[in-house]
This record gives sequence, structure tokens and C-alpha cells, in this order.
Amino acid sequence: MRRPGTPSITVTPRVAVPGAVVLALVVVFVVAWTTRPGTAQVTVPGGQHTAVTAITRSCPPAAPGGAAPHVSMIALPAAQSGAASSGTATAKPATPTGTATFSGILAAPATAATTKAAATKPVTVTAPGAVTSVTVPGGGGAAVAANGKMAEGFEAEQTDASGTGVVTCTHPGSDMWFVGTGQADGASQVWLYLMNTGNLTASADVTILTDTGQQNGLNNAITVAPGQYVKENVTPYVQGSQAIALRVQANTGQVAASVWEGGSGGGAWLPQANAPTKSLVIPGLTVASSAARLFVVTPGSSDAKLKVVAYTPAGAAQQFPGTPVDASAGAVTPLALNSLGASAAGLKLTSSAPIVAGVLVPGSGIGSFTTAVPPVTEQGVVAANPAAKGVTVGLLLTAPSAAARVTISVISADGTVTTPAADQNVAVTAGHTLAVTVPRPADGGRRPFAIVVTPQPGTGPLYAVRVVTSGTGGLSAPVSSLLPVSSAMTSITLPPTKDNYTAVLP
Repeated sequence: MRRPGTPSITVTPRVAVPGAVVLALVVVFVVAWTTRPGTAQVTVPGGQHTAVTAITRSCPPAAPGGAAPHVSMIALPAAQSGAASSGTATAKPATPTGTATFSGILAAPATAATTKAAATKPVTVTAPGAVTSVTVPGGGGAAVAANGKMAEGFEAEQTDASGTGVVTCTHPGSDMWFVGTGQADGASQVWLYLMNTGNLTASADVTILTDTGQQNGLNNAITVAPGQYVKENVTPYVQGSQAIALRVQANTGQVAASVWEGGSGGGAWLPQANAPTKSLVIPGLTVASSAARLFVVTPGSSDAKLKVVAYTPAGAAQQFPGTPVDASAGAVTPLALNSLGASAAGLKLTSSAPIVAGVLVPGSGIGSFTTAVPPVTEQGVVAANPAAKGVTVGLLLTAPSAAARVTISVISADGTVTTPAADQNVAVTAGHTLAVTVPRPADGGRRPFAIVVTPQPGTGPLYAVRVVTSGTGGLSAPVSSLLPVSSAMTSITLPPTKDNYTAVLP
């Protein structure tokens, strides 16, 4: 087929062939020159915003020995002029897989109860701005999907019977880390849950690290059928450990992962940790921090040298003064934070090699875990907070590099929004951590409520953890729950893009 606007080529047999070849090469050069790259580029500038229109979360099933889990969710779309588009958020139960196709799987077999749970109709929510709680039938996991306006500012958490959010429902991903205490130091049980909310079969590899290095056990990929979850007992592979880390890498499809650790007095979910990096911030160390333990994972082949700075209400304080702390390559290094005293704090870790890290804060049962999180962007939301008597709910806010000002609001179960400090914003001094008590809504009865943390324009990076304590003493009482505050985005920023034609067809 002849390109319009270019000379035609006639190839004749015998003696005309060499000249025709030369002429063809000349024509190709002319076409390439006239269509060369550099003049045919389309650039889309970055910084443009687009609304979040769809989101998927996976909530783990009930912890060992626990009752049927609950899921609390809320959507906080940005204010818009004109009629808002419609949207829904749907929570539907997932059932455990009955397939045990590889060694080590401890998935519960399909039963009449799980079959009934699979047939349960999804719960559909269409009202943004109010907390909605549902019970997951059969004790299984839950797939939560939101679209339209319900996807904007969306947050979902698994809750306990008191209405306390105990673990954030996670996005499906391809590479996830979890860091916690070891089997010989409080975690007599360690369970891994892999959930597949997609339509295709997924598989994932699991790497287990302890303070003595990488452990054998889960050497084969774990397959998870669509709409199902797999429950894996990790305890046999971490015997005698002081600290552990699990890395979950999806090699086909996408999975969501959750890890639960339990001891003689109860258990807790591990928050999903950061990807390996050389600088990270861990907020949420409460007044029990004098006995808190830091776990540092060095996944690479080189040891890491660490500098740890604690930001307290009194300012910055270097931990482990003197020479940098060594963290062994390919292992988890446990460190006691004895020098903090009875003080709330956030930690900044600076490392010579990429690391992953988490902290165990003593409290009820095994204690509660916090980990490195990104700073709160646009708005941070915790969907489930208890309003019962005998508990105190608060926030631990850390501003490591620059002063931060935030507005803290509470949303009752019926959607009523109140701002406890209506006459002024909450200010966090640079290099400090501030503990703030959050009162329950006055008209919310004893129903769980949501907390919204909104950084003000121009504020410095702010890191936040929701804390729940029980008994007298306010935020100084024993900790019963920590939950890193996640950013609930209503829009995302598009990166700059450029079309560049770098190939020409003759």
C-alpha cells in the first residue's frame, strides 16, 4: 500500500533491480526525515487532579478464637457544586478456600456454614458522610468495593465488639511487608491471611525472616482462588524467634494480606509496613514507650547502620547515642527503647541501607503495633472509634521537620460533624509529638464514631496514630488499640506524561 504524498516505486526484473533498491532506500530516508521524532510530541502537564472513582479493600476474617468480625466504613467526598453523582459502597463476605494443593496450607474446608455465607447478599451503602457498620456472616473475610462518590474519601476497618477499629482493610497489592514480635517473645501464635477479591486466581510467595535470618517453611507459592481467602499458620516456622517479618509478593494476580499475632492474654493485627527505604517515620508510641520494642528489617545483602531520633512532647531526643546501631542484613533486629521514659513519641529512622520497621507498644494482651506510615495527605480518617464508658480515644501527632496545624473533627453514627476545638486549629511544634484526647460526639449515644484529621494548607508533614486506652488515667492508661491514620483521598494528582514517537515504519 502506497503512503500518500510519497513517490511510487516500480520494480522491474533483471537489470533494473539494483537501481530500484537504491531508490527504495532513498525514499525510506525521505519518509523517516520528514516524520522524525522531536516535532511530534504531546505533553500533558503534571499537577492536574482527578477524582477517585473506584476503590477496593479486603478485610481479614475473624482472628483465632474471635467472634464474627464487623466492618465499619465511611466515605467523605469533597464538597462540589451542583448535583453529586451517585455511588455505592458494597461489603460482601468471602469464604475460605477448601483447596489444599500445596504443603503447609491450613485452609478450613468448605462447609454448609461457609456455603451459606457465600450466598449472603451484599450489603449496599449509598449515603456518604455517615459511619456504616456491618457484621460479616460466617466469620469470613470481606470484600469492600466503592465507586462514584462513595469512593471519595473512603475508609474501611475491621472492628471488635466495642466498635474499635483494630486493622485497616487493605488494598490488594503485589508486595507487602509485616513486622512484629517473635514466637519466644510474646507471640505464641502467628497467622497469615491471603485474600483474593479479584476474578482471577492469584498466587503469592511468602518470605519469612527472623532475628536469625531467613526461615524455611513456606517454600511454595500459595494459590488463592477468586473471591476466597487462605489462612496459613506461620508459628511452626518461627520457633524461638525474638522478632519476625513476613514479605508477601504476588506473582500472578493481586492479593491482600493480613497478619495476626497472639499470646496468652490476647492478640493484635500487624499494620502493613512500609516498603524498604532509608528514611522513615513511625508515630504512635504512647506513654508506655519506656518498654516499647523496635524491630528493624534489613532485606538487602548489606548490614544497615541506623540513627534513631525520638520526637517527644519535650522535643527531639537521639536514641542509642554514640555509634550508629547495626542491623544485620537478611534478618530482623530487635531493639529495646528503654531511654524514652514515660513519654509519647514518634520515631525517625535514618539508615545506610533500605529498611522496614515496626514497633510493639505494651498494653492489654500482647500489646499493640505501629509501623512507618506516610504523612497524612488531604485528610486522614479512622472510621471506627469506641464511645463506651471506661475508654479514652485520642491521637498521637508527630511533626518531625516543620510545624503542623490540623483540624480534628468527629462524625457520629448519624453523620453529624462536630469539631471539638472549633475556635482554633491544633498546633504541633516542629520536632515534637502531641497527644490529643478526642471526645466522643455529644449526641452520638454509645455508638462508634469516626475521626477526621485535616492538615491545614502550608503545614509541615504530619504523622498520626489513633490510640485507645482503657481504665482511668486518660491517654496515660494501658493501651488497648493503636491504628495508624490512613489518608482518605478524594482526588489524586496526575503525573506529567509525554507522547514521543521514536519509531518510523517504512
